[in-house]
Amino acid sequence: MIGDHNLSIPEQDYRDMDIPSYSLLASISKHGIDVLGGVKGNFFQLKFGSLVDDICFQPSKLVNYYQAKGVKSITGNPKIIIDAILADIDSVPVGEKVKVKELIPTRLKKRSKVVSNNLNDYKDSIVIEARANGVYKNYSDDKVFNTIIGKKENLSYFADKINSRGKVHIKPDMWEMAIEAANTLKTHDFTKIYFDDTPGIELIYQYKFVQKVNGFDVKGMLDCLVIDHDNKTIYPVDLKTGEDSAENFDEVMLLHKYYLQASLYRSAIKAIVAKDPDLKGYGVSNFEFAYLSKMNIFKPLIWVVPQTLHKAGWDGFTDRFGFKHKGLTELLQEHNYAKNKGLCSYVEKDYDNDGRKFLSGLIKNEEE
Repeated sequence: MIGDHNLSIPEQDYRDMDIPSYSLLASISKHGIDVLGGVKGNFFQLKFGSLVDDICFQPSKLVNYYQAKGVKSITGNPKIIIDAILADIDSVPVGEKVKVKELIPTRLKKRSKVVSNNLNDYKDSIVIEARANGVYKNYSDDKVFNTIIGKKENLSYFADKINSRGKVHIKPDMWEMAIEAANTLKTHDFTKIYFDDTPGIELIYQYKFVQKVNGFDVKGMLDCLVIDHDNKTIYPVDLKTGEDSAENFDEVMLLHKYYLQASLYRSAIKAIVAKDPDLKGYGVSNFEFAYLSKMNIFKPLIWVVPQTLHKAGWDGFTDRFGFKHKGLTELLQEHNYAKNKGLCSYVEKDYDNDGRKFLSGLIKNEEE
């Protein structure tokens, strides 16, 4: 069945796969082929929508990925000492179990045994950092240690800092709004079908795939796949949130090039269905976007992508405002050409014209 084609790999492993995705193709469409060879950054910065997605579809991810609780700071010498220890710990990638002796500067001889979030385990490091920073000069080692661990706020500060390592920090008001938005989606009459346990309906969340579509290798991760076994119909669904009102999602779709996602994902799901004999007779419905605006998180709307836009997503089109949009076919060709040329960052026609481009189209009805 279709669940057999869902890649059982961690999200980061999926993202690390060197295969074009909707988000990469949308970036090429917006910024050009240079995005392939540019400086790599974190393209998955926290957004409100990412948080709502995870609350809805990956709740187990929340505790290890997000930090909603603020860290109450401390002052004075305790902060100097504890921050020095934290700086050494932060020099090691999150998730690695290392010995503190690998973290403390080489000038220091005494070291604690293992990294933990309990400040009591860092007696040697506390004393070493106090001496190195010239604080508590007249205190014995035991008095330095007891002075630091003797205050609950110092212990809490250290534990909170350690527990938040590698996590995405969000403000409490964003967290509360995201929880409310997720509850709306799960209970609203328009969208609860994506979450309800209904006989004959199978729901698959965060459906990951790698598939050849129209001759191109592509990958994707779909928020929700609704399989209506009684009617043998599969509904690909993606959740979107944004600043604009739900009624204006058509303009949002053009801005963020969501039509590329709809066309790519639906075609991929159709290809998966076509090659699986267990899915014979199943059809793939038009792509659906469940959109919720931050302006009114209690008012979701379902936007269904028509067949004409599915096709235009591959072929390219000129929108109602007169702007031209490249289709998936052209974008994938540009991507593959640039990759095969060693990330040269030129499209083929630039080579054909010896790097010369004509400045046209700046004036309406311009005659060349």
